[in-house]
Amino acid sequence: MKVLIFGGTTEGRKLSKALSGVGIDVTLSVATQYGQNIAASECAKICSGRLDEDSMANLLKQGTFDYVIDATHPYAVFATQNIQSACRVTGTNYLRLNRPDDMAIPGVTYTSDISAAVEILNKGEGKALLTIGSKELEPFTHIPNYADRIFIRILPMPSSLEKALELGFRGSNIICMQGPFDMEMNRAMLKMIGAKYLVTKDSGDVGGFEAKVSAALGLGCEVITIARPFLQEDGYSFSEILRFFNATIVCAKATKEEISKKSTFFPLFVDIGGKRVLVIGGGEVARRRIQVLLCFGADVIVLSPKNVEYIEYAASRTTIRLLKRSYKVGDIEDLNPFFVIAVTDDRQANHDAMTEASSLNIPISVADCREECTCYFPAIAESRSYVAGLVSKNGNHSGVKRMAEKVRTCIQ
Repeated sequence: MKVLIFGGTTEGRKLSKALSGVGIDVTLSVATQYGQNIAASECAKICSGRLDEDSMANLLKQGTFDYVIDATHPYAVFATQNIQSACRVTGTNYLRLNRPDDMAIPGVTYTSDISAAVEILNKGEGKALLTIGSKELEPFTHIPNYADRIFIRILPMPSSLEKALELGFRGSNIICMQGPFDMEMNRAMLKMIGAKYLVTKDSGDVGGFEAKVSAALGLGCEVITIARPFLQEDGYSFSEILRFFNATIVCAKATKEEISKKSTFFPLFVDIGGKRVLVIGGGEVARRRIQVLLCFGADVIVLSPKNVEYIEYAASRTTIRLLKRSYKVGDIEDLNPFFVIAVTDDRQANHDAMTEASSLNIPISVADCREECTCYFPAIAESRSYVAGLVSKNGNHSGVKRMAEKVRTCIQ
């Protein structure tokens, strides 16, 4: 399995190292040479450079990645939008890594955007330390006497320093250091500046947010926090993403390559590892079929407007792909699956699916009509060394279930 991680954040680097450690082929994409230098000691494969949507899509196509993990900064809205668009264009599975945000802290002023923070500083007096990065400094140049009042803390990158100087910030008011910093370091900087304000973003604990706020409040500074964009709310935590890959990759025989070597021989004696299987229907029968298919490494697409909880959950974790609508003639040709399973409670829909699949020479299993099947979906009996599939010659499903249980006992 191949995974591309966007973002030179601390979590991105840690996630790259963790996934590489369980045998996943990971590439980390960072925007700058500075980010590459920091990640070099932790990540085997790194590509650097700022990418637009088209460049991202080309990278995904060339790398044939199975998953993309967006580990960019919580405030990098445009980067996230470009990554999501590139994934949609290339059909690549997308996961967003979110930092847990901190609950509202008493004594902290939360603003919706940069302009609101600038307005607060305009109305007040005294020095301010900005810890918001170098990309959004320009609005603060509209504050009267900003060159004297405003101090900025940015990454030690030539481009960031050049930008700050071009905007008119004094060199004596620019701190170029790599964080995150502990409370004592933040306290020392604020005290040295004589800051009355701290302007920051909710970068989460991993970004040093709590340490900054605690230091500022302890010195009696007014803390102005720019809230996170709403776009970033939908995603998964570091531990959730690790559990996802452990569940779908490690616990399911780690990678598609490993699956194909060990246990992907479906009882049709066809290797379905990585092959597309279309399941039409979202009920309990569909759920049982899907769980079996995933064990054999299939790329499952479900076509159904209503689905049981397991299918919805699997789709939310991108374990499967879900198209929430009813089947219509032409879907099988468009999706071009390796084979089809029709398990709806609509007899006409199942029949139409059989007709279309047969016309395309694509095998289909029809749950409610044995005579329309061009392949059967078997009961599975599997052990460490053997896999068996059982079907009935006469449609005796309960008999197949009992026999499968006996075979499982025999091959343990």
